Amino acid sequence: MNRTKIFVSYSHDDREWLDRLATHLAVLERKGRVELWSDDRIRIGAEWQAEIENALAASRVAVLLISPSFLASKFIWHEEMPHILRHESGGMEVLPLIVRPCAWLLEPDLAKLQARPRDGRPLSLGGASQIDLDIACFIYELAAKVDEFNATIATRETTKIERFASDASLVHQREPEDQRLRNKLLKRRHKNIAIPLEWSGFYNKGRAIKLMIRDTTENEFRGRLEYPSEGTITIIEGRVLPDVEDAGVTWAQIGPGDLRLQFRETGYVKEGTKPINFDGEYRAVVAGEKMRGAWFQGKSVVGDFELESPGTRSKRRRS
Repeated sequence: MNRTKIFVSYSHDDREWLDRLATHLAVLERKGRVELWSDDRIRIGAEWQAEIENALAASRVAVLLISPSFLASKFIWHEEMPHILRHESGGMEVLPLIVRPCAWLLEPDLAKLQARPRDGRPLSLGGASQIDLDIACFIYELAAKVDEFNATIATRETTKIERFASDASLVHQREPEDQRLRNKLLKRRHKNIAIPLEWSGFYNKGRAIKLMIRDTTENEFRGRLEYPSEGTITIIEGRVLPDVEDAGVTWAQIGPGDLRLQFRETGYVKEGTKPINFDGEYRAVVAGEKMRGAWFQGKSVVGDFELESPGTRSKRRRS
């Protein structure tokens, strides 16, 4: 059997890391070079053990998203890892990707493997840009393994990315004092503003949507946008913008709020019955536990939306 799949073993507590990996891997999937497989591909009513076995039999590489939850998962260690290790002995490569700090070296089956990123530094210890650099290095390595790039090109690009990361670190160290003070003030400004992580409501008053903010780093965030009636789930990336005043004409169309969010959909987690246009971006203002905004293409408003956090509805029912 031709092995073209990338099998991903992960704890559902680390779903956001699977989404990040899937976003970076999309360039190879789009070319038809690989297919990412995780347990969300198991069909309802299917025999899950057979599905896992079939996926592993067709996989060139198994990626393990290592975290405390991964090490604690009985399902992973009783059901998935025995199959993974058996296929490793048959030629499939197993690559651990450390996503959160944990005592992974205490597990003998992991300690014998070479971890990624380099030196086993967990992805979560880096900022958003560093995380993207680390995953990009990992994608080049996967690309070399499926012959999309030869090993020489992959090594060259990985070295280049590592140099970018080093240069970025030096620039941060040389950052002018006034800029450091400004950044501290911006962080302090948002420190006491609690942004709810789950929102639900409607786009254009009739299309149900659910926004889940995950993996926040300073003023950046990632998450998912669900369309429950269509079965669609997308990946979103965004940032919290400072200085609500002087927001510009496009923000004036949305109105005032405590702070502004800007985010866009970058790819599918699951395709539903209606296609998604990825060419625009969402802009929103948050006022307490309510979010109001619009989807823009350039400076043009295409549709508006209103969301609220679950806490708002709970308070309303109690009152």
